Amino acid sequence: MSPRPYFLIRTRSGGQVRIAERLLPLEGGRNFRDLGGYAAHRGKTVGWGRIYRSGVMAKLTSSDTAYLRSLGIAVICDLRSGQERTTEPSALLGSEGVKVLSKDYEMGSSLNRLMSAKTKEEAVVIFGDAYIDFIQTLAPQYKEMFESLLENKAPLAVNCTAGKDRTGVASALILSVLGVDRASVVGDYALSQTFVPPAYYLNQAAGATAAQTTPFARLPRPIAEVILGSDPAVMQHALGRMDREFGGPVGLAKRQFGLTDAAIAKLRADYLV
Repeated sequence: MSPRPYFLIRTRSGGQVRIAERLLPLEGGRNFRDLGGYAAHRGKTVGWGRIYRSGVMAKLTSSDTAYLRSLGIAVICDLRSGQERTTEPSALLGSEGVKVLSKDYEMGSSLNRLMSAKTKEEAVVIFGDAYIDFIQTLAPQYKEMFESLLENKAPLAVNCTAGKDRTGVASALILSVLGVDRASVVGDYALSQTFVPPAYYLNQAAGATAAQTTPFARLPRPIAEVILGSDPAVMQHALGRMDREFGGPVGLAKRQFGLTDAAIAKLRADYLV
């Protein structure tokens, strides 16, 4: 039996709602969260314990890895570049029963453009545009992620380094395909700066050498907080571009990853309760 507690809440109408903690209690985890519990298509909710999102898993303790294995996580979609994976290899690599999916790629210049931002508002636009660039760069990874979900290989976890940008885009796409409303999609994205606030990275930078410091931490604080946080305006901008260019995130998933109406119906049947 899983050691993770779940709770049944009785509603005013006499029904019951199953809930759980969103942030998993890991000693060495970063932003490891459950995507369950959100209201979705036709009055259903995203099932708990099926799809997770996370930051880097390099510092998971032995207790953490045992805990995650007890949850039955079968697939890890690691969205990090080859260099990132070499620098901080996942603690779950080689774990029995866990398949880690990853591909090498170059991040390109989209993040470098952030260094030119002069105002917070400009940073929001540039960062939101970078999220659309992520979708182009990581299309093979996102496609493989959806294929794993369609093959019902869950529980599945998707991660990058901070667990908020590349993973934030992945989570927004998954939730949107499952029929979760826009406000909840943006709200889930914004939770990253609640659990790992920008000050965490800025404080790390304060005690680091110039070579160790992320260049973003040296930007004016309002701009750095956009880049190191998860300002809702960033995801709203990215989703707005998806609306204009693809008819929305579901339209994007159909065009970029080959999802059909039948595939979307299957995902909703498999992951909604």
